[in-house]
Amino acid sequence: MPSLPYSLEALLLGRSRSIEPLDGGDAIVPDVTISEVHDDEVTVTQHPVDTGAAISDHAIVQPASVTCVFGWSDSSRALNSALDGSILKGMQTSKDVYDRLVELKNQRALLRLSTGKRKYPSVVITKLKVSTTVDTESAAIIEVTFQEVFLVAAKTVSLAAIRQKNPRKTASKTSGGSRSAVPVDGYRSEA
Repeated sequence: MPSLPYSLEALLLGRSRSIEPLDGGDAIVPDVTISEVHDDEVTVTQHPVDTGAAISDHAIVQPASVTCVFGWSDSSRALNSALDGSILKGMQTSKDVYDRLVELKNQRALLRLSTGKRKYPSVVITKLKVSTTVDTESAAIIEVTFQEVFLVAAKTVSLAAIRQKNPRKTASKTSGGSRSAVPVDGYRSEA
């Protein structure tokens, strides 16, 4: 069975692939997804010792990366943009979509990415790759590489000195009052 245009398929079958800015901007829905390559990696630390093998004592989860090849066609853009609402938002051609992706990459905007395999709550576009030929002049076949961003909130806390084992070394700095130099009798500086 031939494939439906992606926005129509998403509407009728409930499938959803999209690139959505976390700042509340408009989502970009591809007309077609040609491929998705998901890359998840764990790095094991290596610490060399004086003699013998390296010691491995930690495994660190690296941010995932996803490379998607999406397509947008000017011939199906009118139907798809009417279905996904982008016609009202000024994205009427494949060039408009490409310009918006470039803008999101240059802004290093945080995005929510929905693919066929999983959803990524926070990614940035790290690479865009487009090639145009005589056959693809009225379309945009765009290879987009995303990298997951781990968001954290750092917080500084003060711990009461009474709860610390060695407060002279580990307690927060406190004000020692104002200090000034006082001359000492009998001291002679050699200049």
